[in-house]
Amino acid sequence: MVGLGWAERVVRECLRLSEGERFLVLTDPEMEELGRELFEAAEGTDRALVVVDPRETHGEEPPDHVAAMMRSSDAVAAVTSWSISHTEARRRACEAGARVASMPELTREIAERAIDVDYEELRRLSRELAELLTEASEVRLVTPAGELVMDIGGREALADDGNLRDPGEFGNLPAGEAFVAPIEGSAEGCVRIDGSVAPDGILDEPLELEISEGRVVEVSREDLEFVRLIRRIENGEMLCELGVGTNPGAKLCGVVLEDEKVYGTVHMGFGDNSTFSGRVSSRVHLDAVIKEFELYLDDELVARSGELLGVSL
Repeated sequence: MVGLGWAERVVRECLRLSEGERFLVLTDPEMEELGRELFEAAEGTDRALVVVDPRETHGEEPPDHVAAMMRSSDAVAAVTSWSISHTEARRRACEAGARVASMPELTREIAERAIDVDYEELRRLSRELAELLTEASEVRLVTPAGELVMDIGGREALADDGNLRDPGEFGNLPAGEAFVAPIEGSAEGCVRIDGSVAPDGILDEPLELEISEGRVVEVSREDLEFVRLIRRIENGEMLCELGVGTNPGAKLCGVVLEDEKVYGTVHMGFGDNSTFSGRVSSRVHLDAVIKEFELYLDDELVARSGELLGVSL
């Protein structure tokens, strides 16, 4: 499908919408222009465009009546200034059979460079990494701050690869990561975040975290909204995700939706993971992206500072 624009790529390749399908585009005033482009690209479907007031933070629930519309749709595309990815509304929509694409904080530049990509290669990389994570028992993440060790044994990793064609499928767009929910309470050690954090964006200086029993217990900076949110919101300090970026079109720009997909980066999520096989429930899910690192699965080096070493290239 060479030459498709980003909106057609979402509609025709990622969601693969069929004529007459019930398609809901959820957006807010800040993102309405991009939402309308998706709406227009879905000509021939039974489409609806809904503009809602933005929520306060990522992971906050949409209005109840909008959640009901999501559940009654065949496919949903959320082009919003906050993320619905880790919400009950999204989870229940998928349980009802809806295919959901979440695109929080999307910009035209991000859409054109990181959504309009070669999905065949992206899917191969993401699925290979997800298989490695699923088969592993222990993760060791090494950064200049030290080591962070966590248990992932028995947890199924997921590939966010842009394939949203089957009932109940969910993914973020841009796609391009393999991720897993660590065993709750297992993470111990220190880590340096040197890329970006949500919602602050690109870091002007690194943030170091000390993690004990899976929870952030010490931070090196107090001036970040990321730190304030994980402290203020219940279970926000819980390490809930480890992921590796696989999208060669993505670049570090300060929007974590894209930053966490950058090829050869690693990221951690804090807060809710109940929507992807974890047991942490929270009103928030915030990601932190790392550029300089070594990632070991059961003592085998699989990724390092811009390189993916554990997959066939």
